[in-house]
Amino acid sequence: MEERILILDDEESIIELLGSYLSTRGYQCDSTVSPFEAIDMLKERRYALLLTDLRMPKMSGIDVVRHAKEIDPDLAVVVVTALMEITNAIQAMRIGADDYVLKPFNLSEISLSIARAIEKRRLVLDNRAYQEDLAARVEAATSDLERVNRELRETKEYLESLLHSTVDAIITYTPDAVINFSNNGAIHMLGYRKRELVGMPVDNLFSGGMIEIQYVEKVLQSGKPLQNYEMELMRENDEKVPVSIALSHVHKPNGSVTATLAICKDITDQKRLERELKEMSIRDSLTGLYNQGHFYERLETEIERARRQEHPLSLLLFDVDRFKSYNDSHGHLDGDRVLRSVAKVVRECTRDHVDIAFRYGGDEFTVILPEASEEQARVIAERVRKGFEALRFDQLTLSVGLMSYKEGYSLRSFIQFADAMMYDAKRAGGNQVHVYNEDEPLPTMEPAVDSGPRTTVDNKEE
Repeated sequence: MEERILILDDEESIIELLGSYLSTRGYQCDSTVSPFEAIDMLKERRYALLLTDLRMPKMSGIDVVRHAKEIDPDLAVVVVTALMEITNAIQAMRIGADDYVLKPFNLSEISLSIARAIEKRRLVLDNRAYQEDLAARVEAATSDLERVNRELRETKEYLESLLHSTVDAIITYTPDAVINFSNNGAIHMLGYRKRELVGMPVDNLFSGGMIEIQYVEKVLQSGKPLQNYEMELMRENDEKVPVSIALSHVHKPNGSVTATLAICKDITDQKRLERELKEMSIRDSLTGLYNQGHFYERLETEIERARRQEHPLSLLLFDVDRFKSYNDSHGHLDGDRVLRSVAKVVRECTRDHVDIAFRYGGDEFTVILPEASEEQARVIAERVRKGFEALRFDQLTLSVGLMSYKEGYSLRSFIQFADAMMYDAKRAGGNQVHVYNEDEPLPTMEPAVDSGPRTTVDNKEE
């Protein structure tokens, strides 16, 4: 039987392309450009999968996913998103989407993602059917004691096989917090021998120790299991393993607690992916430097640190002289090469793991220099200026504004002063570093710097 797919996108051409391609892959495809019509279609007909763009008019893709999962919790969902909206894709997966595909996509990638999501849905449905069937058979078996005993033995062997075949760590511990069972997954995950785990105080295993155990027990005493609780387990070599853990009490027939069951899923890869996605969200795709949005957040942190520790802090803000003319005459590809070269020079001329460089917007760049006095910052600024000049991109040079932080500067004024220094350098002919002299009046605020984001979509001067 062919699986039925609902395609939602606000572009007819994309719907026609996906529908035509997926039909050749054995799927029945319905489609619409309206989120509201898509929701009505999900109510009227059962679909195996919803393929939706996250950027939709009148209703966001996130809301579409939320409504779809409310209508059919078993519906497989694959979302399509742009790289700059990756956080929306992560949010969609948190509310039930199975996978996401980045634009621009290729059809084979879409097909593979859909196949995986539908297979996952099938396994969930099969497993549910199996569980329901098993429950019915156990209930029926109560009429025949010998048959019940036989099936119980089979179930016990099956469950033991499941317990020891899963990669998740499964342990139980007694009310006095001593481990009395561990599966093979726990042994593999944590590096202990089975005889070392059984009998061990569980606070040796939980990174939070007895305080964490007491918190878990307090939650479980409410009568509800603790689901998706993130914590760290201690390996035999004292390394920490991040896990998502489900905990519940195991009761005796009289209702008293006989043990606590902990099922622990290793989320090391998930945490690594989250870090990578976070890093992607704060990086400029062209230069590899941090982007402007991260600049404001990081500068605010460094200002607060400089205030608290009374340490020096300097800021460079510079752009490429005559870049617009170069870009217009040589084309954007060469313009992009210039911007990447600026980023390379900055990385080579600043201090590793100390200075933080950003693409501020267009052909403007900024570098935060923690623990750098004005003299040290000037050395770094000159190094960057000369490093770029040595590349000899026609008549392109850098105009660099340098400002050292003083008590009382706000984040906005600190940036404005550095910006003013840069424009003073440009007015003086460019290809120089301009530093504020305290004997002079405060820097001019023209042109003023907006503390909001500057575009980094293309390489045009602003």
